[in-house]
Amino acid sequence: MDTHAASHPPPQRQRLALLAALLAPAGLLSACASMDTKSQQRQVASLLAYLYPGSEPPKAQPEVQTVLNVPFRVGIAFVPDNAGAVFRLAEAERQRLAERVRTAFRDYPFIREIEIVPSSFLQAGGGFDNLDRVAALLRLDVVVLVSFDQVQHAGANRWSFLYWTGVGAYVVEGDQYDILTALEVSVFDVKSRRLLMHAGGRSTVKGEATWVGFAERSRQARTASFEKAFEEMTAALQREVAAFRERAPRDPAIRLVLPPGYNPATPPR
Repeated sequence: MDTHAASHPPPQRQRLALLAALLAPAGLLSACASMDTKSQQRQVASLLAYLYPGSEPPKAQPEVQTVLNVPFRVGIAFVPDNAGAVFRLAEAERQRLAERVRTAFRDYPFIREIEIVPSSFLQAGGGFDNLDRVAALLRLDVVVLVSFDQVQHAGANRWSFLYWTGVGAYVVEGDQYDILTALEVSVFDVKSRRLLMHAGGRSTVKGEATWVGFAERSRQARTASFEKAFEEMTAALQREVAAFRERAPRDPAIRLVLPPGYNPATPPR
């Protein structure tokens, strides 16, 4: 028996043992880091920040009568937001979601046309001056502004310790997300700057994802949260539109200029 060989492992085995010794602490450290990680991302599109930029409170507007020439043209636009490019809701998704707002209006005979306004048309802090230019360009009488506040909380669950194996990063759903979305639609008459109606929706989406797939899964969850909030908001907006249709002819602050033979009480198509 070769006692020398028994007391000294082959070089290859030594290297494997050394590699394992080096990787184990690194794996434990990465596991601890994953389990301790807490993060929050937020995207806010504030109606007040857009219409009334700066720290000064908005000035009181002179009381003027709102004149609505029926049927009128409506524009739907997302208020500028503060999100980074990675976290921001994609323009294609905005256009698709805006279609839901269009649906809430399209069956009413007092609406002539509904235009979805590209996000690039609205400038951060542009205020009513920006809104006036957009309305003039697209020949809009009324604008529907979509504002929102979405927060994503992310953390790790008890399975995150498997990430250090490498395989776990692909197959183990160790990271959790909790997404809360609140959105509002505010309908303004452009000329008088009067708020005609508003409605809101809320949504919470929770889930888990692997470390490797977390970015894509959480992005899909953020979009799903917007969709759920839009669904709730659309139902509220349809009720608000119906209520506006009833109260507008009796509101002394609003004057409806109706075409011959038009009946404001005409039901939706």
